[in-house]
Amino acid sequence: MASKQTRGEGRTAYLFAAPFLLVFAVFKLYPILYGVVVSFWNRNNATRLADTTFVGLSNYQKVLASSSFWGGFGRSLVFSLVYTITIMVLGVLLAVLFNRTFKGRAFVRTCFYMPYVTNMIAVGVVFKYLLNPTRGPVNAVFRLFGAKGPQWLNSPVLALPMTALIGVWVALAFNIITTLAAMQDIPLELNEVADMEGVTFWERMRHVTLPLIAPALFMLLTITVINSFRSYTTVVGLTGGGPGTRSMVLSLQIYNDAFLFQKFSIASAEGVLFTLFIVMVNHLLAKVRTAWESR
Repeated sequence: MASKQTRGEGRTAYLFAAPFLLVFAVFKLYPILYGVVVSFWNRNNATRLADTTFVGLSNYQKVLASSSFWGGFGRSLVFSLVYTITIMVLGVLLAVLFNRTFKGRAFVRTCFYMPYVTNMIAVGVVFKYLLNPTRGPVNAVFRLFGAKGPQWLNSPVLALPMTALIGVWVALAFNIITTLAAMQDIPLELNEVADMEGVTFWERMRHVTLPLIAPALFMLLTITVINSFRSYTTVVGLTGGGPGTRSMVLSLQIYNDAFLFQKFSIASAEGVLFTLFIVMVNHLLAKVRTAWESR
């Protein structure tokens, strides 16, 4: 039997965990469960859930047959691919750079870390000014050379990838810090041997650095993929889903369906399907990581 002291420590641990569990239950678990329940009811207006009828999988059938859902889903995939690939590659390369000693390293690090703690709406205001096609300083540089600058955030082609790249600029610091911390654990002897053997930068990256920081990179990849689909704030702050619907990612579409068009059940079904897709992707990443570690 557990001692009196052990039981007392257990009660203390539960007491400290209780505030977090309460907040999680109220602000996370309850909305998730409520959203799942609403997705099976016909609540596509402002009426109370008690006044609506149960429709089973009807909302899911409507969502899966909707071209707007698949369009938003496709744009979310494009955003995720641009965001994930860019941030993972830049995170590693810049971590390698910051792992070396050079003049002004502290200042350069600070410049990269500052966007991470900046409000995304403020970032959107700044970039909308910088990339303004007619009054922005970026296109002013093009005009100095007699060229007409791109439309950037107003372009049907560039709006979505530019939004993803600005999102990368904001979140890049986390990847750099995490990758840099993993590089600090690489034994110095391995780098010394690599220097003695005269290996090139890319050979060292391939055979020394990347294999040893791979666990951290897999963790970062999982977090980055999840964050890439949580692109609502980035899109709202920069394009609002425009021009037209060219940057209307699924997270923003779900919000609009629920709170702009009051299609609560449809939005809930979209959210459930989107969540299941993200879970499936992360399950696949976990299997890839397990297969790599068991080689």
